[in-house]
Amino acid sequence: MLKEALVEAPARIRAVPTGGALGADIHGFDPAKLTDEAMETVRQALLDHLVIRIRDTNIDDEAFERFGARFGELLPSPDFTRSRPVYLENARYVTIISNVTEDGQPIGEHGDGELHWHTDLAFTDTPSALTMLLAREVPPSGGNTSFANMYSAYEVLPPETKARIARLRMKHQASHNAQGGRRPGYKDIETDDVREMPGPIHPIVRTHPLTGRKALYLGRRFGAYIPGLPLAQSEALCDELFATANDPARVWSQSWRVGDLVIWDNRCTMHRREAFTGQGRRRMHRLTTRGERPV
Repeated sequence: MLKEALVEAPARIRAVPTGGALGADIHGFDPAKLTDEAMETVRQALLDHLVIRIRDTNIDDEAFERFGARFGELLPSPDFTRSRPVYLENARYVTIISNVTEDGQPIGEHGDGELHWHTDLAFTDTPSALTMLLAREVPPSGGNTSFANMYSAYEVLPPETKARIARLRMKHQASHNAQGGRRPGYKDIETDDVREMPGPIHPIVRTHPLTGRKALYLGRRFGAYIPGLPLAQSEALCDELFATANDPARVWSQSWRVGDLVIWDNRCTMHRREAFTGQGRRRMHRLTTRGERPV
């Protein structure tokens, strides 16, 4: 039986670990009821477990937005990736992630293909801190989201690798999305040389601003480059680090149900979505909070 992390009264909230490498279910908490005690407990559970899930929620988009704002400043997508139709009129920070079309037009972003391992907004100078995803419609199968524990990925590295990457940095290409397509604003990019692709440069090892723990910080594999290394050495080291991070021993997968609200910390996790082409409608509502420049 899973060990339960019991929370003191009066909150009566329980964080029950998934039994995997990260993640916990939050019981006894209604995200529409924003008491300070409840929110503090949920924040701590997120720091402890990296990903938290609240099942069977019944919350409208305005309340979802108010709930998200309790975790920090809400963050819209960067201007060059923004598409107004994917935002809600009554909740201006909520983005629709969906494969649904209406009148021949998509109502959301990212379709039904695979989203490869990535960290949200790592391709910007100040990536997002948290992401929150609320399931409105889910297909009968497919579309699961997997999360990797980046604290663990760093901790299992050999001492010589830790020493090697301690001062190294990685470029996170900004021109292509997690499906490999070009982002708006980068349609004129012709090069496939990772050394020439645009993007910010972040430390490979970052320190979480709240926990003080070190984690690998990798973004997405496509276009990753470690400045200062010959290309072959950069590619080999990137392969090693990504393989370590995405090892199944450090991964937990979320199988979605309508009403699931999942929150994850981008500063110490990576995630991916499996494809669900032909499996049915999937509509998620997303919020992100502003982060800080990785150090």
